[in-house]
Amino acid sequence: MKALLETYTFSPSTKQVTFITNQTISLERLLLITNVTTNQIIYNFANPSAGGTVSNKVLTLDYDTISMSPSDKLQIYLENGATPASDETINALADQTALMARMVKLLETNAVQDSIGRQLVRVSAMDAQPLVQSLNYYNGTTAATISSLEGGLVIPSRVAYNTLRNQLIFS
Repeated sequence: MKALLETYTFSPSTKQVTFITNQTISLERLLLITNVTTNQIIYNFANPSAGGTVSNKVLTLDYDTISMSPSDKLQIYLENGATPASDETINALADQTALMARMVKLLETNAVQDSIGRQLVRVSAMDAQPLVQSLNYYNGTTAATISSLEGGLVIPSRVAYNTLRNQLIFS
């Protein structure tokens, strides 16, 4: 697959193009160089009069570039060795992405949590009396100390949880 190389220096007096890249540059990979300022092809792998030699990322051109300027813009195409994506690889990636999305969805919690990950518990009026009784049992409080369902159950429920947790024995 061809790739456009945009980092280079051009020295028309020495007929040299220096490639500034981490890629290995060889004549087998170099496809075409066009001076887009003057609209001239100065290197073409298929044209013997527009060839050149490469040494240490420096291309010495056969084409006469003496009349050109170092500030001229060049269009340089290289074969980068990458294979284009096929329908098979695209479909395989889509299948893997869908599978990963399903796995992430399965790992999500079904519970409602607040911003710091605490479980949201809703207590209806029918559930309040057994809850208050169980809190009284574990906490030793009376129903009169619970002021309301929203605010009053928070502290006794935490105390009851801590009391139960402290009674656990692991072997």
